[in-house]
Amino acid sequence: MTKQNYNNHKSTRRGASNVPPVYRGRRLALMLVLLVGIAVLLGRAAYLEIFQQEWLKKQAGKRQLRTVVVPPYRGMIIDRNGESLAISSPAESITLNPRKILRLQKDLQKMSSSDDAVEAEVAKSNLETLKENLEQIEEILGMAPGVLQEKLQGMSGKSFYYLARQLEPEKAQKIADLNVPGLYSKREYKRFYPMGETTSHVVGFTDTDDGGIEGIERLLNDRLAGHPGKNRVIRDGRGRLVENIEEMETMIPGETVQLSLDHRIQYAAYKLLKGEIYKLNAKSGSVVVLDAATGEVLALANMPGFNPNNRKSFKPYNYRNRAVVDAFEPGSTLKPLTIAAALEARVIGRNVSIDTSPGHYKIGKVVIRDPRNYGTLSLSRILAKSSNVGASKIALLMKSKDHWKFLNRVGFGRRPDAGFFSETDGNLPYYDEWGKVDKASHGYGYGISASLLQIAQAYSVFATGGILNPVTVFKRHAKPLGQRVMSEVNAKAVLKMMEAVVQPKATGKNAMIDGYHVAGKTGTAYKLINKRYSKKHKIVSFIGVAPATNPRLVVAVMIDDPKVKKVSGGRLAAPLFAKIMSNALRVLDIAPDNLAASNHALGSTVIAYKRGAE
Repeated sequence: MTKQNYNNHKSTRRGASNVPPVYRGRRLALMLVLLVGIAVLLGRAAYLEIFQQEWLKKQAGKRQLRTVVVPPYRGMIIDRNGESLAISSPAESITLNPRKILRLQKDLQKMSSSDDAVEAEVAKSNLETLKENLEQIEEILGMAPGVLQEKLQGMSGKSFYYLARQLEPEKAQKIADLNVPGLYSKREYKRFYPMGETTSHVVGFTDTDDGGIEGIERLLNDRLAGHPGKNRVIRDGRGRLVENIEEMETMIPGETVQLSLDHRIQYAAYKLLKGEIYKLNAKSGSVVVLDAATGEVLALANMPGFNPNNRKSFKPYNYRNRAVVDAFEPGSTLKPLTIAAALEARVIGRNVSIDTSPGHYKIGKVVIRDPRNYGTLSLSRILAKSSNVGASKIALLMKSKDHWKFLNRVGFGRRPDAGFFSETDGNLPYYDEWGKVDKASHGYGYGISASLLQIAQAYSVFATGGILNPVTVFKRHAKPLGQRVMSEVNAKAVLKMMEAVVQPKATGKNAMIDGYHVAGKTGTAYKLINKRYSKKHKIVSFIGVAPATNPRLVVAVMIDDPKVKKVSGGRLAAPLFAKIMSNALRVLDIAPDNLAASNHALGSTVIAYKRGAE
């Protein structure tokens, strides 16, 4: 290398190492800044990880973790044979956030006017999709076009609204699949009543929040409702469930409640009552069927009725449980109890006769009348002819206190406590208030009021030999401890007297049942309207026991204000009683106790048929 070249090379190396100080300082400063930034980030990360870990978990939890309530499964209501009367099925509630949906629509409309063509096109497409999804929701829910958008506009300031309650899971899934932001699905249960209107007055119904409103549903709501549970879950930004983390509180399902009703007897009783009420154009009617031995209610029906599965039919007038809530003056159905009270008070004997001549009886300005002059009647004939004069004279033989005490013992003036909601006490005025007219009118069923259930319970003492069993709508697994309210001899004697009512030439002839001895009593009472008894408005009834020789059932029938020409308990209520009692005897397979009369009737039919053939 020449000396000149060496010097040039040396000069070049020296020049490379002589970097200006300003550039070297900038490089160091930049590196220092980067190192400090990295150190700050690492320090912050370490600080958050070590000292702010719990706070970070809480913040993450607020954004992802949710506590959801697990609705309890409402307990079933079943009849005595295990048939379902009320069950709960899974359903969904659809809720939406109007404010969120409207804000999304507004943002998409704004973006669709953007200068960015791609952004504008995407926004228009999303806005159209949202519109189509809302229209599909309207179609699924059966809403008129445009209604949903109107609802949203009217609730622009709200963040929660129930769009649909107790929706079928299939429909709810179709809506959920649309993935509309601000629209959510919530699991709940819908109450269903397999027997429909047949058992509606007893079972009752629930509201949309699954709370009992009427009947057993209301009375035993705490037992049926159960207790909700709580779960901690993770949800995504759209509120969809991602993962179930833990069970915070266990859901406790409601209890199953078993009633004493027999769905077969109940169905027939309601169907027959409904047909008769429509046929007679009556205001209302009720039926009660009791098991005399246990006091269990086997059937209880009312008209007008309602379908608990159709909430549009819910009107207070229709779902009133008249057989339990409404008290009425029983009229002539009280006469057997008047005779029983007199026997117990020992003011008459079982073989006594009462002179009812001349067919009327005057007390002051009040005249008590029979349809005609029956003359002297035995106690059986007083019931068979339904003599007001005879019953009045018997009542007047007793002390008011004795008469009152007997009626009170058999359930008048006392709530039955059978397990129904809002049971009435009826009205039994205290005996100190009874005048002579009151004593006489109480003898044939005026001035005293009771529910049909109370009257049916009172009649059960004739079927049990003088024992009053507490009535109940819940199934019993053991015979109840009843209370003796009258002697067995007197109870059987009155029962035998009531058999005379259900004979071919008596007022209760239409209550006769082929193959069975029946004991009972007709009742026809004028209604008290504006403090006056109206001859145009009546309540007719029939209460009976069968088989009379070995009583098993008590059936009570009441029809309020039938719109026909000839109105009486024997004409209108007795036939309905016969149909309901006959069906119940057949369903329970209760053996006939009057085969001789049945064979005689069959023989007469055969003879008549042969004569006709000749």
